[in-house]
Amino acid sequence: MSKGVGFLKRNKVLSAACAAALCMGAVPVQAAAASPEFAYTEEKWASLEDNVLEYGEIADLIHEYNTTVQQNLLDYNDYKGKSSLDISKEYYNSAKDMLERIEYPEDDDASYASRLSSALSSEIQAENLVEQGDNNVDDGEIVKLGYDMEEAELVKQAEQLMISYWSQTESLAVLEDAVTQAENSYEAAVTKKAAGMAAQAEVDSMAEAVTTAKASLLTAKGSLEKTKEQLCLMLGWPYGAEVDIKEVPQPDLEKIGAIDVEVDIETALENNYSLKMTAKRIENAQSASVRETQERTYKNQKETASTSVKNAYNSLLSEKSGYEQALESYELAKTELSASAARLQAGTITAKDYASKESALLSAEVSLKTQELSLLTALNEYEWAVNGLASVS
Repeated sequence: MSKGVGFLKRNKVLSAACAAALCMGAVPVQAAAASPEFAYTEEKWASLEDNVLEYGEIADLIHEYNTTVQQNLLDYNDYKGKSSLDISKEYYNSAKDMLERIEYPEDDDASYASRLSSALSSEIQAENLVEQGDNNVDDGEIVKLGYDMEEAELVKQAEQLMISYWSQTESLAVLEDAVTQAENSYEAAVTKKAAGMAAQAEVDSMAEAVTTAKASLLTAKGSLEKTKEQLCLMLGWPYGAEVDIKEVPQPDLEKIGAIDVEVDIETALENNYSLKMTAKRIENAQSASVRETQERTYKNQKETASTSVKNAYNSLLSEKSGYEQALESYELAKTELSASAARLQAGTITAKDYASKESALLSAEVSLKTQELSLLTALNEYEWAVNGLASVS
């Protein structure tokens, strides 16, 4: 189904009229994307506007259709091209307007106390505005950097959600197998009881195990659906849209092995949004005390960012080790199942014994895939740290 048929193509920023129409149950007018038509090829627009989600499309989808990014784009118009002095002047003008509107009560005013309190409160607010103007170090460029940083964080969050979606999807196979195993055990217990070989308590216990297994599966499916909805809403689809979420890429082991963390730390410091904003604030500082405060902040942020990249790298190596162990366990489970198949054919083990080896292989396979996705998450975390989002606090 095309996004353009029957509902909004994307969850874009709506006008008040559109929002009102939506509340009344009317079909809202389709809004335009953030970028002009010539920003992408016709094929690229078609790809962004279909109901198929590819991992590599996330950054463009966030840029074009995320409501926060759209609102930030509108808000930036109030700051675009402004210097820190321009913004300070706005604080001063607001303080002046507030002071001019203050009305002090006469001594015999029946509401003297409340009106005086209101006037004094306005004075304090005006003084605070003046102080904000004196201390302001932000300008249009810093506001833009802040919005760019927020957009990058949204892209990272959406990528992590897409990885999580597939991790949860993989886990369903184990939960579904647990239901099957519990049902088989319950049926076996019923048969044994009918033959006088089991008590009712055993049957009840097996029945409870079936209920518990089904409840766990149902909870996992609900969590998976929530993850999907959160992801799709972030990327502009309306609630309940049928979106085909494609698989995420496999982590590049060679790329991980070739990482030079010391070089990446320098790159991370150059790219870091917070450090860029603090450096600009140092330039904009109008007093020595404000400049010194910003310089201390910059020093602390730089040290923290470096540590963040190192920690992300260590986590990446830990996940890589976990993936390699999961791969070994998977290969071992395959070998054991193959050997069990031969023993089953020879009649030296039961079908139940063989089924347990099948379950063990399934569990190992899911663990391997889950660990692979955890490794991709760690790689994503590391790459974003290098690309400007290393934590500075």
